[in-house]
Amino acid sequence: MTTQSMMPTTGFAIPDGRTIRNLAIGGIAGLFLWEIFARILTKAVLGYPLEPAGLIDAIAQNLFGLEVNYWIREALHYGVGILGYPIAFYLISRMVPRWSAVLDALIFVSFTAALGLHMSKNGFSLGLLGFWLVVVGLIASRFINKNIELADAITWGNFTWLNALAIMAPLGGLSVYLLGEGGDLSFMSFVGHVIYGAVAVIVFNRLQDRTA
Repeated sequence: MTTQSMMPTTGFAIPDGRTIRNLAIGGIAGLFLWEIFARILTKAVLGYPLEPAGLIDAIAQNLFGLEVNYWIREALHYGVGILGYPIAFYLISRMVPRWSAVLDALIFVSFTAALGLHMSKNGFSLGLLGFWLVVVGLIASRFINKNIELADAITWGNFTWLNALAIMAPLGGLSVYLLGEGGDLSFMSFVGHVIYGAVAVIVFNRLQDRTA
């Protein structure tokens, strides 16, 4: 299925059981690769893994002064990965006209502004500039990518990164995009989220094609 998401979205219908099943399978596929990247590859590169459950705990402590049990945090992480993000994709991609263009613009503007503010306070960083070029380059790849479905899947992966690090991280008392905690962690999170989101969307689309 090649979704022309750059056109206004019409014909939204509440997802049926089959669609939710396919969304969940896509989420599981994306999350499986995320776990490999976050817990194994990231640890090999940085010396420590990406831990979304830790972000959940940071939010709970910062907003409510609560410490969340480890297993509850893990359950929330898997719930968001398997159903939360996939259902959000389904709703946004079918209810928001030109959704991919909107999300691309949001990612570009927010990351550019966050990086500019960070550098204005902490000085220029060639590494962070390279990070910005990678993010912007991936967004701009849409203009040469003839596969609209793949371009949209990448956009969704980018957006899951924005949600985690530009919205959720500050709620946990951390810096926007974790730039204050070091660009290395933010970059690895960016790569991991792109892989997760893109795979979840592609698998879902393929399953929907088969069961249509």
